[in-house]
This record gives sequence, C-alpha cells and structure tokens, in this order.
Amino acid sequence: MAIDLAQITGATAAQEAKKAEPPKIANGLDKDAFMKLFLEQLKNQDPTAPMETDKIITQTAQLTQVEMQEENKKTMKEVAAAMQSTKETNDALKTFQTDLKSTLEKLDKGMEQSIDSNTYLAQISALNAVSMIGKIVETDVNGINIQGSGEVNFALYFDEPIHQSQGNPTIQIFDKEKNLITTLPIEGKEGQDGYIAFSWNGLDDKGQRVPEGSYDIRAEYNLSPTTNKYKQSRVGRGAVDSIIFDKGKPMIKMGAMILPMDSAIEFYEKGANEQHDS
Repeated sequence: MAIDLAQITGATAAQEAKKAEPPKIANGLDKDAFMKLFLEQLKNQDPTAPMETDKIITQTAQLTQVEMQEENKKTMKEVAAAMQSTKETNDALKTFQTDLKSTLEKLDKGMEQSIDSNTYLAQISALNAVSMIGKIVETDVNGINIQGSGEVNFALYFDEPIHQSQGNPTIQIFDKEKNLITTLPIEGKEGQDGYIAFSWNGLDDKGQRVPEGSYDIRAEYNLSPTTNKYKQSRVGRGAVDSIIFDKGKPMIKMGAMILPMDSAIEFYEKGANEQHDS
C-alpha cells in the first residue's frame, strides 16, 4: 500500500483548511471590504480639504502590515496543525508497530506449537503403522492390469497350507463386469502357504486373448467339511511383511507388492478371516 507523505505530515489537511477559510484581517473584514471602505473614504472626502498624501500612504502601509501579520498568523496555524497531525501519525505508527510485533510473536509461537504437534502426530502414525506388521490387510486393489500379450505373473496369499485333497482348489479370473472368464487349477502347491506365485497366459476359457484392462483374481482352497465353504484369497489381500517410509509417508509391503497406507481398507489378526470369506 502506497504511503501518502502529504497525508502523514499534515500538509493535505492544512491545504484543505486553507482553502476553506476566507482571507480575513484582524478587524474581521477581508481585504476587499477594507479596500471598499478606503475608496469610499476617498470618494466622500471634503473637496475643500482633500486627504493628505502622507495619510494615504500611512493607511496603505497599515493595510499591508495587517495583511502580512494575518498571513504570518495563518502560516503559524498551518505549521502547528501539520505538527499536530505528524505527532498523531507517529503515535499511530508506533502503536501499529507494537501491535504488529506482538502479532508476529504470537504467530511464531503458534507455528512452533504446530510443528511440535505435527511431529508428535507423525510419530504416533509411524508407531501405529509399524504395529500393523504381521496382520492381514484388505486393500482396495482387486486384481491386475493386462497390457499387451504374454504371460502375467501375480501372487496370492494363503492363510494356511493348501490341501489339494480338500475340494478342488482353483484360481478364478473375472473381467471388470464381474464375469468369470477362466479358471486355473492350483497344482503342485500341496502344503504351501503364505505368498505363492502364479502365472496366467492371458487367454480366456475359449483360448482367446483377453482385451487389455483390469481383471479380478481370486482363489478357492481347502473346502471345509463342516461349513461346506472354501477358504478365500485374492490379489490385494495378504499379510503385512513390513512398513516402508517413503519421504515420511508409510507404505505397506505385501510380498512383492508395495502399496500406500491409504490403500488399506481393514487390518485383522491372522486366523480371524472366517468372517471375511465369501
């Protein structure tokens, strides 16, 4: 914001006051009235006893002297008004500077407290994230993306060892409309658990290449004789191996998959997944 020096010094106020005041002399008459009276005196003087020249000169000198005194008086008033305005401005500036200093000190203190709070919250968040290690996590990742041709590699997490004698363990692949397009047998994985690697050639159950896009991959294994339900697994679900911090942001490591913490939907203890099976 630009600073008006005339406003600060009071010059503007003095000029406005000067414009508003008509020029007056000591007896309350302005210069025009004084001249009119002087001319009337000359016009109405006695022709037989004209005013002497020295008197005219004396009255003219008096008029000039009175005008000079009045101008000096006005100037002194203007100077006094300007000085008063400057004093008030300086007082206002001093108060403003004091208030600004106090505000900045409070702001600085508030920023320090905010930094301390953010650091504390970050530490708590890190501790909470680390406590998730070993737990089962459900994330918003449901499958894989197919781009181009060739085999696609992926991994699924199995909570307990696979027993091929219990039902018919298979991998099911769905398109984005949730249509089942093919199934893959789980072979040669007897007794294995944890993260297990698989591959898919990208063909549907008719032997045709599937279009590029996203595909949901799930597994069924170990049919329960009591509930007649299979254990479930899917891409995007598994045990948390570790927490990795990338520039202070926690990341979940699940086998070969690394996801941001905000991808997590739910954490629960291993072995408590019966209610999550579908």
